[in-house]
Amino acid sequence: MKLILCPECQDVVRLTNVRRSCACGKCWGKYVDELNATISKDAIPLGFANRSFTLALMNRPKDGWGYRFDAFVIPEECDTIKIEE
Repeated sequence: MKLILCPECQDVVRLTNVRRSCACGKCWGKYVDELNATISKDAIPLGFANRSFTLALMNRPKDGWGYRFDAFVIPEECDTIKIEE
């Protein structure tokens, strides 16, 4: 799963196949297919490891600490992210 972080307003937005923007409107992004996305130049792309995230959801506890999953900052050069002005 891909998300974007806006460095201006600190909003985190999950990408879908429809263009979505952060709260201040400075950053936006969208999936162009199941793997590839287009984002604005100021957006910082983030990723959730899908299997790890699904496992965390399936093991959600009733109380206490939640189940951990893997998340990461996507590198500046990434074959599945296209940056637009």
